[in-house]
Amino acid sequence: MRNRFRQRLTYANVMSTLAVFIALGGSSYAAVTISGSSIKNRSIPAKKLKRNAITGKEVRESRLSAVPRARTADRVGGFTASALRVRCPGDTFPIADVCVERTPRPASSYGSAVLQCAQVGTPAGPGRRLPTHGEMTAALTAVTLAPGGELTSNVYPSGSDPGRLDVLAVTDQVGSVALTPNIAAGGKAYRCVMDPLN
Repeated sequence: MRNRFRQRLTYANVMSTLAVFIALGGSSYAAVTISGSSIKNRSIPAKKLKRNAITGKEVRESRLSAVPRARTADRVGGFTASALRVRCPGDTFPIADVCVERTPRPASSYGSAVLQCAQVGTPAGPGRRLPTHGEMTAALTAVTLAPGGELTSNVYPSGSDPGRLDVLAVTDQVGSVALTPNIAAGGKAYRCVMDPLN
């Protein structure tokens, strides 16, 4: 009996048994037990991988480096992220797409404030301007309003003095307003604003 059993264990019998085992699912077991350390670099082409077979669990983004040929992959329109960051002069801060002065200037009439702002940074730059009501209200989320309110660039024809202007001034921290005449007696503190340097 033993001799008959030994005679049946030929190379062909063993190979055919293995073929049946693989056909019935043995290969799937082998695929599951292969670890990443067993796979050589570039040994599995991308077209052999099933869609969504590799997820964030298998790939750690922190270990990925830049693609060597993609020299401008981390740029937008040729600019780096740091170049696109809004840059403002040191005495200002960025908000509402403008650079706003951190410290209010002393009280002045609207006409004088416009001229003072226009002279800041000239002739090297275009100068500064008074903020709109919206820009001033946005700035008040980061700074405190000057006592007595601050001027804006919003003006209207005077209802009490024809030919003159009334100026919209912000009167509290939440953006409430009042009109003030464009004369020395109607002067208020103000901040100049400018477009970002970049």
